[in-house]
Parts: sequence; C-alpha cells; structure tokens
Amino acid sequence: MKKLKIFVIAFLGLMLFAQCESFDDINNDPTRMSTATAGSFLNPTLYGMGCFNWNRFNDYTFQVMQGIVSTSSTAGRGWYHFSDNEGSSTWTTYYKWLNNAKAIYNYGVQSGMRNYQAIGLTLEAWMFETLTETFGNVPVDEACKGDSGVYYPKFDTQQHAFQVVLSDLAMADTLFTPSQGLKYNKNGDMLYCTSATDKDGIAKWRKLANSLRLRCLLRLLNVSGFDAASQLKQICENPDKYPVMTSNDDGAGVSISGVAPEEQPMPRVSDIDCYLVLSKFFVDQLNQWNDPRRQVWASQVTNDGVKGYYGMPSGYDVMPSTEASTPLRSLATAPMKLMIMPYAEVEFIKAELAQRGIISGSAADYYKKAVTASMEQWGVTVPDGYFDQPSVKYDGTLKRIMQQKYYALFFVDYQQWFEYLRTGYPDVPRGEGVAATESVPSRLKYPIILQRTNAANYEEAVKAMGGDTFHNKLIWQK
Repeated sequence: MKKLKIFVIAFLGLMLFAQCESFDDINNDPTRMSTATAGSFLNPTLYGMGCFNWNRFNDYTFQVMQGIVSTSSTAGRGWYHFSDNEGSSTWTTYYKWLNNAKAIYNYGVQSGMRNYQAIGLTLEAWMFETLTETFGNVPVDEACKGDSGVYYPKFDTQQHAFQVVLSDLAMADTLFTPSQGLKYNKNGDMLYCTSATDKDGIAKWRKLANSLRLRCLLRLLNVSGFDAASQLKQICENPDKYPVMTSNDDGAGVSISGVAPEEQPMPRVSDIDCYLVLSKFFVDQLNQWNDPRRQVWASQVTNDGVKGYYGMPSGYDVMPSTEASTPLRSLATAPMKLMIMPYAEVEFIKAELAQRGIISGSAADYYKKAVTASMEQWGVTVPDGYFDQPSVKYDGTLKRIMQQKYYALFFVDYQQWFEYLRTGYPDVPRGEGVAATESVPSRLKYPIILQRTNAANYEEAVKAMGGDTFHNKLIWQK
C-alpha cells in the first residue's frame, strides 16, 4: 500500500506538471496549416472547380447537347427532363469556391503580392460569369460576405454581373507582374506550374484573363450597353497590350496526376460508359469528316459484320437494337487535364469575329488554326486533305464555325450549351421520343433551398426575370 501511495502521488505530480504545459501545443495537428496565405487557397480551388466542371460536362452538357445517350431510361436529360434542383450543385459549388477566390485576392492585397490579386480576380470573374449565364440574376456584390454579417445577399442583374466580370478581368490584366512569380506556391500552381522561382506561368495567367474577356464579350455581342464589338476588336488587334492565348501551351487545363490528393473526378472510370453510348449526331459528323479525334474519344463496335464508329439516335422513342460506340475510359483516367478554357476556343472566337467583319484577318485562317489546335490538344494531327472536304472547308458561314467549335468544347463545363443558346448552332437533333412540350433549357432554376433561406431576395429576382423556369431567356441568348 505504501508503494501504491508513492506511485499515485508521483503520478498526480506528473499530471500537475503536465497541466503547466499549453493545451494548444498538445492539441496542435502537425498535418494542418497553422497560418494561411494567398497560395494556400489556389490549388484547392483549381482542383475543386476543375473536377466539378469535368463532371458537369459529363452528366449534363454531354446529354443536353445530344452527344451521349442513355440506354437505361428515356426520362433523362437527353429527353430534356430535369428536376427543379438541377442547378443546385452548381450554385453551392461555385459559391463555395468563390470564397476561396476572394481569399486569394484579399491575402494578395495584405501581402502586396500583385499576382495573387490578379489570379483571385480572374477566378472570381470566371465563376461569376458561369453563374449568371446559368441562372440569370445572381448575388455578386453581396456574395460570400457571411463573415461581415451579410447572410441574405441581394441578387444583382445580369447586366451588373457582366460588368463586374469585365471590370475584374481588366483589372487583373494590369496587376500581373512576372517578376514576382507565386511566392507561396513553392511546388507550382496546378494550372501553369508557376512558383516563386518558375515565373513563366504568370504570362500565361495573364493570357487566360484576356482570353476570358474575349469569351465574355462574345456573349454580349448583341446586348446593348456594352459596346462589345469595339472591345473585342481592341483586344484582338492589340496583342502586345492585351495578350491572349496563342498556342496549346497557353490552354488553361488543371493538371492532375490521379494520385492522392489529386484523384480523378470520376473515381470509377467504368461509369463513363455504364449504360451510355455516343449519339448518332456526335459520331456521324466525325465519320463524315474522317476525323482523327474519333480514336481518342470513341470505341469501335461491329454492326452487320462491319467494325467502325457508330452512334445511337438521341432522344429515341424505342431503343434501336444496333450496337453503338461508347466514350473511351481513357477520357476519365488520370493523368489528365481538366479544361477551363482551351486555346482552340480563342481562335474560334477570332474566326467568328472575322466572319462578322468585326476584326481584320481571314476567317478561314482562324478557323483552320482553331480546328488544328483542337486536334493537337487531343494528341492527333490533321489528316492530309482534311480542310478540302466539302463538309469541312470553311464556307463563310457561322454555322460551319460552330459545328467545329462544338467538338473543340468537348469536356469544357457548360460551354457547348452556352454557345448553342447564343447562336442556335450546331443543329441539335430532336429525337422522336422527346415530348413536344420539352426543349433545350435556356437556364437552370434557382435551387429550391433559396425559397427558404433567402426568400425575399429570391422573390425579387424571380419578379425581375419574369419567372423561375427553365425557359426564361437570358439577356445574351438568341
């Protein structure tokens, strides 16, 4: 008993001594950051947004734009059937990562790092543009201000949202400073591998910001109050002052290895072809062109003893019994790039502007550069005589440009859908099984939860837009 008492007293003394130590030291997790910098938020934002947008193309845009067909149901997006919460994930995901983009900018201001300020503004503009093009009126000025007590943000008009986007991108262009690099990203950012020592990526970030300005201004080409045509001309014809992408090296794609924590966006790659086949619309055009992108996008199947690339009619009433090509699983297998904006898109923008007479230069030349860039992006080369084919050769029409742009925007978030809503091209087929009351949606409805959590501002936005339906046309749409 005496020995036990001595042990207890010694133990209690040890515990009392331990109490003098800081619980902060004991509870500190050595695997977590203790302080934040602008660089802390950059790669998580790029990765999070890149994965979400890749998946959103695959499960929404691909189907709405009749590129892929379900073989398990006729009640899906390819038949224009949507739940009222179709846009919920986009709303919550974009506003989640907008908090990070704002943090990149704010920490950049605090540290005097101009490049982080510019990148923060670029990412904000990119996300706000997609939000307003998806929903219409959205919170911008009061967005992501919960820390300041703004829990019920007001919705801004589409005009104001676009003005903020263009203003942020213009400011970003003036802030990029190649001599600074990215001080807090020692291993490089996931877009252009920019670090404190490898500073070459800053020039590419600046090109991305100005290329995103081209994309935004093109949407506004026929919207009053923006004078988009003159701004587009100014940017395109002054490359030294407003540098934009000039090669696939400039293309904005988030590079992921597939190794934790950079897992691919589709964990089980077999899901990309699970009860899904490529559409006749998607495949037949590639077949007509003898397009080499088929080999990296589609499997070959056999029908009537002939092996080749075949598609299934989209929006079918009764599913055909023939075999159809599926998307290749390599599309979902890392290492891979999750595209924000491909270089080819810039050349297609120039081709359209030249076709419309807004900028100088040959629309045919821009068109060829755009198609060539898309093929090279996917690791194939333009076959001899490709551009001599009657169905490929530039014929002076916007329709021809948009037919090819559709394929260049493969796996680029909502861009195929947005461009169709802007121009009416390409000629998306309407399947026999699509109800007469259904059509390509013009927007997505606001998430249902807003009716409870931000009811007054939700109602005001709905009133201003004339309703909250899938077919309220937005200010930039055809």
